Amino acid sequence: MSGQRGGGGGRGGGGGAGFGGFRGGGGGRGGVGAGMVAVAVGVEVVEGGGEVGILVIRYFRGLPICCPYVYRVGSFNALRNASGAPAVIDPKITAMENQLVAVKTRVNEPLMPPRPNFGTKGIPTLVRANYFPVALPTKTIFKYDVAMAPDPKIRRVRKRVFELLELTSFKTTKNLMATDYAKTIITARKLEIPDDKFQVEVKYYDADQAGPHEKSKVYAVTITLVQLLEPDSLKDYVNGLDPDFDSSPAIQALNIILAKPPSQNPGVIPLGKSKFFVSEPDPRNQQTLPRGLLALRGYYSSIRPSMGRVLCNVNVCMTAFYKEGNLADLMREVGKRSDLNGFLKGLRVSTNHITDPNGKRKLQYKTIASLGGRSAREATFTSDDGSTITVVDYFKKKYNITLRNPEIPCVNVGTRERSILLPPELATVLPGQSFKGKLLDEQTREMITYACRRPKQNAESIVGEGLSILGLKPSSQLLNPFNLSVSTEMVTVPARILPAPPVQYAGGPKHTSDASWNLRDVRFLKGGAAKTWAAIILKDGSGPPVQNPMQLCNSLQEMCRKCGVVLPPLTAQSIISVQMSMGQDLSTKLVPCFETLKKRNVQIALVILPSQDKANYALIKTLGDVRFGIGTVCAQSSKIQNPKGQPQYFANLALKFNLKLHGRNHGLGKTDMGFLTQKTTMIVGCDVTHPSPGSLRGTPSIAGVVASIDSDFAQYPASLRLQESKKEMITDLREMMLERLSLWREKNGGRLPEAILVYRDGVSEGQFKTVLEAELPRIREACVKMRADYRPKVTIIIVGKRHHTRFYPTDRDRADRLGNPAPGTVVDRGVTAVYDYDFYLQAHAGLQGTTRPAHYYVIHDKNGFDADSLQTLTHNLCYLFGRATKSVSICPPAYYADLVCERGRCYIYGLLNASDSGSVRSTNSDDEARINYSKAVQLWSGGPHADIRQTMYYL
Repeated sequence: MSGQRGGGGGRGGGGGAGFGGFRGGGGGRGGVGAGMVAVAVGVEVVEGGGEVGILVIRYFRGLPICCPYVYRVGSFNALRNASGAPAVIDPKITAMENQLVAVKTRVNEPLMPPRPNFGTKGIPTLVRANYFPVALPTKTIFKYDVAMAPDPKIRRVRKRVFELLELTSFKTTKNLMATDYAKTIITARKLEIPDDKFQVEVKYYDADQAGPHEKSKVYAVTITLVQLLEPDSLKDYVNGLDPDFDSSPAIQALNIILAKPPSQNPGVIPLGKSKFFVSEPDPRNQQTLPRGLLALRGYYSSIRPSMGRVLCNVNVCMTAFYKEGNLADLMREVGKRSDLNGFLKGLRVSTNHITDPNGKRKLQYKTIASLGGRSAREATFTSDDGSTITVVDYFKKKYNITLRNPEIPCVNVGTRERSILLPPELATVLPGQSFKGKLLDEQTREMITYACRRPKQNAESIVGEGLSILGLKPSSQLLNPFNLSVSTEMVTVPARILPAPPVQYAGGPKHTSDASWNLRDVRFLKGGAAKTWAAIILKDGSGPPVQNPMQLCNSLQEMCRKCGVVLPPLTAQSIISVQMSMGQDLSTKLVPCFETLKKRNVQIALVILPSQDKANYALIKTLGDVRFGIGTVCAQSSKIQNPKGQPQYFANLALKFNLKLHGRNHGLGKTDMGFLTQKTTMIVGCDVTHPSPGSLRGTPSIAGVVASIDSDFAQYPASLRLQESKKEMITDLREMMLERLSLWREKNGGRLPEAILVYRDGVSEGQFKTVLEAELPRIREACVKMRADYRPKVTIIIVGKRHHTRFYPTDRDRADRLGNPAPGTVVDRGVTAVYDYDFYLQAHAGLQGTTRPAHYYVIHDKNGFDADSLQTLTHNLCYLFGRATKSVSICPPAYYADLVCERGRCYIYGLLNASDSGSVRSTNSDDEARINYSKAVQLWSGGPHADIRQTMYYL
């Protein structure tokens, strides 16, 4: 490329034209902006080898800050922009970011810390992000609240009331309106209603009906103007001029407007507020799943504020839907699921067996309330003449229909109090209905396989089909009244690739390749030891029989010895075989087995399983962890006996044995520990897991807290609690932190840590303030309880995994083999928060598909981390996950907290997996919730046994 040299601009340029689109503007990285002090910039452009070097020397408050940036320009350069334009960052955005950081704008309390600076460490590169710039409306938009009496509890009914409003009261103004079909209407101009309040009665009728009738339900709808939204205020907010502005109402309004085109497209299925799926059958966008479901590929969109601009985040998404078609066919395909009633409940179907007075078949829509229980041949009811009649005979007599499948159970399309039985063969499942239950294992596997696509495929889908489905390319006329438009070009943002730290073992460092390494010729940093151990071999005929269990155990023992883990020789009496029988409760055989091990003071046991049966796994972990206090390490019979992968498999088992025996597998060098070498620190991970679809009502949530106890940050014992169902904040955090601090003090000579670094998982952006208000005080209370004057410096970082941000490299040399960003890629500019302290980090190498970076959001920081220190520390911690020989996607404290919560789910498995356990639901929801919570407490039985409580039993 030709050499174009910019004038006095820093990163992003200050004057003249810069290389490859680094245009002149207001000061770039080194440019002078409002609130900055004495900035001088020197620029040197180095050409050759496809690299651009920019050396920025910035003087801030008298101190020189030097930062060389080298952006490689590779063949990926124009890959993901619709126009094929080169990847260039916007210099104006860079200038604004630098100016805002320089003044660290923050005013109100309680505060989340402002971004202290931007990171500079690592190899600079450019990536595209799945965000698109938004051109905001230029005029005021109006927000109206919608209240209904009676209040419809069913979302479909509520949406229909909105549709009827559009057909009647707002027929002439609906083009100026957008709605979320829940409780909000946004308009491009003020509605002409007196006193900004409008009341109207809506007579309800369904879409299959010609109009309302005498008995139609009437809804009293009140529409009230609640807010005037000025786009200029949002512009001031993102431009760094008004940090106190509450942007959420404006962002909500923009999202409602943006959802209008796809929501009104008959070929698109809206799901929730932000996901949209193509309804037309297309093999490229759908995949048949086992047992009556279909995976559809769709697109997610959401408006996000970022520095200097508002962006639209667009991503590929995937959801399971019911197959449309004949209900009897669906039920046959589903088979004998124990939760067939739950599978069908709420499903919308159509029927046309009833005729009007002219003999024409009437299309009617029904909702399945429940499974009828008996087949059409067996089910009876009292007919109009008072006689008892079967469903088969009724349909023959009333409609002259001979049922072809009278053996299939009927469905109830009435209510619980007044059943209306319908033969499934007369019902058609309507298209576009998402499945909200729990997927079976086989369905999950198919779903993952279908969803797994390389980043290039996903990126091209987003800028092509995705923008089209969302009504953004070409821009839908439905957006015109609001003067809202979205660019079709993905933004380009600066990124850096942090270097991988060498991993330390007893014999010295082990260097990594692609964020991975192996255990060849290594000894663990500190080997654990067991005085006694045993092996349990489960047999059910499904997996390969274990041919020589003693030889297997000896081979495992030898691998452990090489790694530094001490396991004594096993005797024949220490290997117990358990024959499983079909239909027999496995606990009747396993309980005596564990009782025997406990009498022999067995510390830890290898359990060889014939299959991946989740219920059996949960039982083993419950018996070992809770009832008997014996550590367990599970292995698959097929894998442990496979000669090809056996050494690696034994090594992986050795990792788990060592950690459960208080050992330390590997660590980092002092230079890579950064902050952790400056202060005595306890690193904490927190998470809460909630009941999933298929759980019984009232099933508790589970909270987990893990915390480091050693200077290598290898051992993380845990505290585990049940708490109120679906409660996000950790109720017993004070007591759990007391347990963690007490153990830290015990393991560290009676001292307490000077700093506490908390990685909090499982919290949405809307709950950050709640964490500060509810959980931070409990942490402080625990500290005071430990010692009245104990005031450690606390930092809390939210770890986000469930977001839709993806990055696409522009340089093949700085991408992995799949086309994902290289491991260690960090982004803290371009698509991050306007005022807050956050960054994206992809620490791992993707095994398949498109990688998702972790999002780290600092909500409290009394340790004063600068960007480089925190980003580097978090990245390096990802290499300390104890049971793997690779960097992981989220830092280990958060990962461990997630794992301990998952282990807690084993203890109440039957309640969380009601469909698997055959549990029966009560008819009274409140009674059911109380009964199930009490049952959970009984099953929990105090949680992990005292004998293993201070180990990493959950790995």
